[in-house]
Amino acid sequence: MSDLAAIVRALDFIENHLQTAITLGDVADAVAYSLYHFCRSFKNATHTTPYDYLMRRRIAEAARTLLHSAAKVTDVAFDYQFNNLETFSRAFRRVLGQSPSQWRQQGQIGYRQLLPPLTSAHVEHIARCGPWQPAELPDFTLTLVGVMTLGDRDALAWAWLFRELAGVTTRCEPCYAWVCHPHGDEMERAILAAVTADAVPKIPPGLVHKDLPKATYLRFAQVGAARDLELLRDYIDYVWLPQSDYRVAHPCYLVRYAAIPGLPSTKSDVEVYVPVERRAD
Repeated sequence: MSDLAAIVRALDFIENHLQTAITLGDVADAVAYSLYHFCRSFKNATHTTPYDYLMRRRIAEAARTLLHSAAKVTDVAFDYQFNNLETFSRAFRRVLGQSPSQWRQQGQIGYRQLLPPLTSAHVEHIARCGPWQPAELPDFTLTLVGVMTLGDRDALAWAWLFRELAGVTTRCEPCYAWVCHPHGDEMERAILAAVTADAVPKIPPGLVHKDLPKATYLRFAQVGAARDLELLRDYIDYVWLPQSDYRVAHPCYLVRYAAIPGLPSTKSDVEVYVPVERRAD
């Protein structure tokens, strides 16, 4: 069994035992690895330690339970294998920045706050495209011209954009997508499919003119298929940022495509720009 296959089995084992008293040795045994080899292989494959992953998954599901049930905080803590309320509260605050009671009072899950289960697709993506060394871009800004749409109508937005640009400019590459979740809701999305303003000598009346907010951005670059973009976003938000000195400044990000999105090319240079700020703690 390859290391990647073993780590995927370990991820499944962890997911099936979030409410069971297991040790890392139990997880290693489940994939027939020594504890040392398992911990090293898990970190190489996921870029996080198995202990941190187990704790963050337990906190994520405990947080969901607190929002969607009337269970006592103490009962939720014990259900997810925390020995006492103090230990649970300390771990909860470390992961989510607030106490379990404050979280429940808040009443909603913020933008990409809770670590989802990592899958074989995530592990394969990290092996194929990682590691990433993001560049910090202080005071970065950009002016875009494009088409705004809501939901998942990206293809229509790109088609509309290039129809509007026909006869106005031939500079359609690189392309940019400014993606926002205006209310911090992962299920609600607005996207601006665009090119840079300096690529359009005369802006057609049907297009939106947008100045990106001036901020510090982290730039993550990779070469991969279009489907890898969501996996890269997951890596940035759920793996890289929690281990860094940064946090997301607002729920928007920029994607730069070297080739026009939607073309049949299998691979393309893609860059993701994430607005960030330094953590206060």
